[in-house]
Amino acid sequence: MSFKNKGLLALVALAFAVGFFVIVMERGTNVHSRPPKPQAALAPFDGKLAVQAIDDLRVAGRKILLCGVAFTKPRSMRALVTEAVRRDYQGLALTCKPVGTGTPCDGNVASKFGDAIVVQCFTSDGVDLAAKLAENGILCGQPAQAGSTYKSCSSGS
Repeated sequence: MSFKNKGLLALVALAFAVGFFVIVMERGTNVHSRPPKPQAALAPFDGKLAVQAIDDLRVAGRKILLCGVAFTKPRSMRALVTEAVRRDYQGLALTCKPVGTGTPCDGNVASKFGDAIVVQCFTSDGVDLAAKLAENGILCGQPAQAGSTYKSCSSGS
């Protein structure tokens, strides 16, 4: 190979390397892009519990889902369970913390599910509403969401 061919090959290799470097740098980090808009963090809120149905709870007019528990009983029991919960808990004053603000479900579930905010709610004396409903067998603990925080219906504990 002649000196002229080696020089031409070196020049082509250098041009290829510079082009490759530019492409990698442009795709890796776009210095001209705008930072993503920060999402408004959900803040804790207070209100009275309104029981539309066992799977449609509201606090301060907001539809909520209690993190870590769910209604998993037969559908035929829905009306009966709703009436019992309405009788015992309707109007209960609660403070609710959205997922992501120190709940047992942080990192395991999203902070919203459809139009409902996923929360952990406490009574004025500090009792976790989901724990109380799970202990009473009304709702069932969901270990995939909150570990062993809430009593599961499938276990004997």
